[in-house]
Amino acid sequence: MLEILSHQYLKNFLRYQTINWEHIYSFGRIISKSIENDSTYLINSEIFSTDDWLPPILISLFLKEEDSTFILSEEKIQFISQCLINKFKNLGFNFILKNNVILLANHKVRLITIQDLLNDPNSLNLKNHRIVYSGIEGIKQDLNNHFRISLIKKDWTKNFKEFESINQNFIKVYDSLKKKFFMRRVLGNCYINLDEKEISFFSNFFQENSFFSDKFLSVNKALSQGWACWVKLNDKNLDWKLYLQPIDELSQSKEFFSNNKFVFLSSLRKDNFFQMYFKKHSLDIDLVINFKSNFEEKKISLYIPSKQLLPNNPLFTNSILDKCKKLLLFRKDLTLFLSDDINLKINLATELASIYGKRVLLERIPSRSNNILCSSYDWWIINSDLIQIPKQIIIPLLPIPSMSEPINAIIVSYNKKLSQDWFRDFFLPQARIKLERSISPLRRNSGKLIILDGRVNKRYWGRLLLQDIQPSKQINYMLPFD
Repeated sequence: MLEILSHQYLKNFLRYQTINWEHIYSFGRIISKSIENDSTYLINSEIFSTDDWLPPILISLFLKEEDSTFILSEEKIQFISQCLINKFKNLGFNFILKNNVILLANHKVRLITIQDLLNDPNSLNLKNHRIVYSGIEGIKQDLNNHFRISLIKKDWTKNFKEFESINQNFIKVYDSLKKKFFMRRVLGNCYINLDEKEISFFSNFFQENSFFSDKFLSVNKALSQGWACWVKLNDKNLDWKLYLQPIDELSQSKEFFSNNKFVFLSSLRKDNFFQMYFKKHSLDIDLVINFKSNFEEKKISLYIPSKQLLPNNPLFTNSILDKCKKLLLFRKDLTLFLSDDINLKINLATELASIYGKRVLLERIPSRSNNILCSSYDWWIINSDLIQIPKQIIIPLLPIPSMSEPINAIIVSYNKKLSQDWFRDFFLPQARIKLERSISPLRRNSGKLIILDGRVNKRYWGRLLLQDIQPSKQINYMLPFD
């Protein structure tokens, strides 16, 4: 019944709205069916990067007389409240919108970001609650950002007279550790990996002093659960921070996902990682569906130069800089360079700026169509909606997580102890997601994707990454590069 009624309301809605997505009715039926039969669905589509998919979901949630939660970005919440709400009232729905909660006669629909939901203890204690979760492709990073604890210098003191002696003792401990950490520092690396003796010291210290503050209590709980911990040094202020993060972030909120009814929406063309991620924790997905977006997919023009060097080759950086200069000759459109290696990214921007001047930007929104943009993958993913689609994306280095990041090294060590394939189970899935999210705009303009990392040809897993770039057509040369 919900499926039929939702279809009728959506049909009335579209009489007065222009949404150019041929699959909108099919999508609406799938959504209403999943809500009606309490199944867990994963729906993949690049349409979720737009606003066209919102009406079918909201109509189904309005019609299903049951409290529900709709997880989406702040921008989407604003779009609903400013542009869609009155249109739904014109359909005959009677409700009040208050503090991002849509109050209907017999139920309510809450609009909330994943950050606000994770920060609300009441939300995480929900049971048998209906939740539509958009943006699921970023779940791992969202959970990591939520659970990560940072302890800075000011957290070691309190501005109360009765804590004066305790403050002095804690600062002595802090300064003693600071001296030790800075003496151990390796040039070019601001991170310190902690050994078992240091972790044991922190565990005892925060257990004995957990009464001091909520932050100390949180650190104590994290250490007792075996969370990863490391130190980051600050040369400018000559201080240090203690970081803690769960090795398995999904296990911290597994009950929340197993106790409620979900429809997961991923803006990836095809999301293999999420299925594997959930299956690892015995969380089931009943059905996976892929929808085409509202644009005609064009084949990405893929260029892989022959005889590429591997990143561990001493000549790799100079070779990359030389190739990137050649690939820019006579280019008048926006070109994007992607690298998560900070040194390579800065060196590349500096070298190109010496030739092209102000056309070269380092993680800044371009103002001209002929700009040359150098950025990390994460910066580009976050800001790509604000930037015109590049005519070519050049990847000097694949987005394989770096072992120089302490959390990555700790997770690798943890997986090795469990005799698990840390590269294929941890590194490779993250690289796939970053690569897919970064290059997806090229399917709109058949832009060029140029990969200069030799591992893409010389490693089996590199060839697997290439196979995931779909649809694509390989080009064998690029003038004047060859």
